[in-house]
Amino acid sequence: MRILIFGATGGTGRYLVSQGLEQGCQVTAFARDPSSLTTNHPNLTIVKGDLSDGNSIANALNGVDAVISVLGNDTRRALFTPSNIISRSVPNIIGAMRHGRVERLLFVTSFAISSKIFWPEKLLLRTLLKNLFTDLPVQEKLIKESGLNWTIVRPARLTNGPKTGECRSGDIYIHPFTSISRVDVAAFLLKEVDSSEYQKKEVTISH
Repeated sequence: MRILIFGATGGTGRYLVSQGLEQGCQVTAFARDPSSLTTNHPNLTIVKGDLSDGNSIANALNGVDAVISVLGNDTRRALFTPSNIISRSVPNIIGAMRHGRVERLLFVTSFAISSKIFWPEKLLLRTLLKNLFTDLPVQEKLIKESGLNWTIVRPARLTNGPKTGECRSGDIYIHPFTSISRVDVAAFLLKEVDSSEYQKKEVTISH
């Protein structure tokens, strides 16, 4: 299987690349700065491109079976300024996938958009951290209306902890102490690539 990863140079993206290669996948990593991804492997292809460029996305999709997006905002900047960079890029990804007849898309957003959040955390997200999450509903709406075979994955608070192999998934409650490691998020995404369990569904995941 060949997978294309958007956000491959980020914290979760790097685990996706390494675990995908370990599992024998052909991995294509889409990166604005390929030098930031130092992994060398015969099954890894790094495509330089910008998310505003539909042609570079289309080239990266050549021969791909599934797409995984772990794109994220610049957290420090987004604390003070709303950002819609990702939602502006999503139509380019969707359009290229339709044109290339690639149907499977796993797209990571955040637990913040879930309705099952305890009120203290919900208050924090909707006031002090609102700039970080205002773009999420727009992203999800575009994915749901894309006509693709999508899964929207909403991880709990991300950590740099070790791989545990444990993951709760479904329509679950999130509280202030709920978290999941990036390496476990990557493992879940790879498992779901060819699973029908959450096709055309949103799923919240946590430890």
